[in-house]
Amino acid sequence: MLRTFSCALLAVMNTRWLLYYLAADMGLFFLYKIVRRDFFYFIRISGSVRLVISTLERMTIKIMADFTMLNHLRGPCELGGFCFLLTMLLSLVGSIAIVYFYSNHYSEDSKLSAETLQTVWVSLGAVWIMSAMAFTLAMDRNYLHTFYNFDTASDYKRKQLLNARDDQDYVKSDILTIHPDVYSSWGDELLKPWTIKNWDRWEREKPSWFTDAWIEHIPNTYIPY
Repeated sequence: MLRTFSCALLAVMNTRWLLYYLAADMGLFFLYKIVRRDFFYFIRISGSVRLVISTLERMTIKIMADFTMLNHLRGPCELGGFCFLLTMLLSLVGSIAIVYFYSNHYSEDSKLSAETLQTVWVSLGAVWIMSAMAFTLAMDRNYLHTFYNFDTASDYKRKQLLNARDDQDYVKSDILTIHPDVYSSWGDELLKPWTIKNWDRWEREKPSWFTDAWIEHIPNTYIPY
């Protein structure tokens, strides 16, 4: 609600200022993802289509996080924990700056009074802070780190592979269905030995995930023959 209130104030003052604000915020998010080599989405598509889909997906997820704070979007394959936390804090700080700017630089007759502004902001801010505190107190502490870690999609998938049990081949196999860029930096070290070691067994046992469609996703160097 703070984000919505802030955008409403900017829109009343000057629509261009709202567009500049949203564009700058989205640009910083894109820059963050690009610098961390985590901009392209993990689905298996290529070429210019991948760029278009990744751009639309990142924009959609960022807008959803800005205006809903849906905590599922903190996942490493989406915003990531630290970026999600930063988004929440920037919404809070940004609302303070926009309220101050509105109070001191907007002079139309329709201007809200200082008392009204203060009441609305304090009410929304209190709800924001109390909701965050209540959620933190109620949540499983084992997942607290997911709200501030720096894992990218590649980091997450690597940890998923390392944490999988020996009998969870289906978990490991799913990693090979995503875009190769996600595991390119560690695939030869971790995935390749696993596929080469178990390929003959899979051909004998025919697990449900070991299909022709899955095999098509496997790099040739990961197949023993």
